Amino acid sequence: MNARSHLIELMSQGRQPVGIFVSSLDPASTDIMALAGVDFVVIDAEHGRFGRADIENHVRAANLGGILPFVRILENSPILIQSTLDLGAQGVLVPHVDTADDARSAVAASRYAPRGKRGMCPACNAGGYGMGGWSAHVDASDANVLIIPILESRKSIENVDEILAVDGIDIVMYGPGDLSADMGIDFVKDGHLLVGAWQTMLAATKQAGKSALAPCGLGFDDADMLIIEMELMLLRKTVARMVDETRAHHASRS
Repeated sequence: MNARSHLIELMSQGRQPVGIFVSSLDPASTDIMALAGVDFVVIDAEHGRFGRADIENHVRAANLGGILPFVRILENSPILIQSTLDLGAQGVLVPHVDTADDARSAVAASRYAPRGKRGMCPACNAGGYGMGGWSAHVDASDANVLIIPILESRKSIENVDEILAVDGIDIVMYGPGDLSADMGIDFVKDGHLLVGAWQTMLAATKQAGKSALAPCGLGFDDADMLIIEMELMLLRKTVARMVDETRAHHASRS
């Protein structure tokens, strides 16, 4: 377990860690992302079709590829957070964290007792399927597992300082899509109206000495960490562009 320390080390070297959302059930997607050079993947269990075994296979692929496996879960549920970490995820992106209490609940679910409320289970991927080295695992997990709140409402931006003050919150993610819906604006046409909330969040993270994660290519690239859109969306774009280029080339020869 080295997510927190690894990302801090990368950023201290002046690097901007880059990840990507993965939504394909096939762990070959995570293999490919590792080969492409990303620092982390976010297995999308909020909008994707993943079962627990699917997530664990992606975690294994990420570990083999030397990148960090994170999971975006469906909701801020202690049971989901604990079970996702048992699968071996090194970080959990938690949607719709609006208050400091929401953040504290998520952190508590990610830490073993007495630091938190995470249940003990050595008989899982994260636990190494045995009691050997359990105490070392507990310490490493509590020190390095990341809980990353997704701030995607007006309320969450209003409460950003309090959320960042929660012990165990080192990174927050900006969620412009759902935020635009909460603001009642069109994400595509009125994206510029999201800049103010972004600047508020970014300034708050810098003031707190913490880090901001944001989707890249949407005007938020001054974040400490960036994440690329779903790999399946990129696949569609790439194939569509190649089809258009091929047809245009054929037409020019006719």
